[in-house]
Amino acid sequence: MTKDALNDRRQALEDEFFHRVDDQLLANMRAKTATETHRKQLQETTGIVDVTLLDELLAAGASAETVAAISLVPLVLVAWADGEIAPDERTPILKAAEENGIASESPAARLLEHWLTHQPKRELAETWKHYIAAITKNMSSDSRTTLRNDILERAKAVANASGGILGFGKVSHEEKKVIADLELMLQP
Repeated sequence: MTKDALNDRRQALEDEFFHRVDDQLLANMRAKTATETHRKQLQETTGIVDVTLLDELLAAGASAETVAAISLVPLVLVAWADGEIAPDERTPILKAAEENGIASESPAARLLEHWLTHQPKRELAETWKHYIAAITKNMSSDSRTTLRNDILERAKAVANASGGILGFGKVSHEEKKVIADLELMLQP
């Protein structure tokens, strides 16, 4: 093989290597830009400025379009408390979604439907805890109390929607525990 042919092969290999590196760098840059854009949109929608919390929300599937579904996380957590969602538990959750203005074909509705068919990871509860702390930080005491009462009332409606015999034992031990955790998270 001639020296020129060897140099041509070396150059082709170098070009291919740097082409792949450039492609990877470009993909990383695009992903970073997309994440920053989504983070900014979520920040504008929620008013949350904590970057770590915004990243947690994004990792949990939230976006500016799905933030309304975040308010339903406590209901989803109660419904999944015993490891499955009973058909009767879906009704109060879907009613709450409708009351929150979540249109049936919206990204928020799709995210909620995903949570209703696939049990969310444990991190969702922790992320929601950070979310609620961030949004209530600057609320008046009366507003926090109203929000707390609304969330707990809806969570209890989900817990009471199924189970039990003749009205006794409707709320499982697991559901009671989730509701108690929510009460702690929502203390004024």
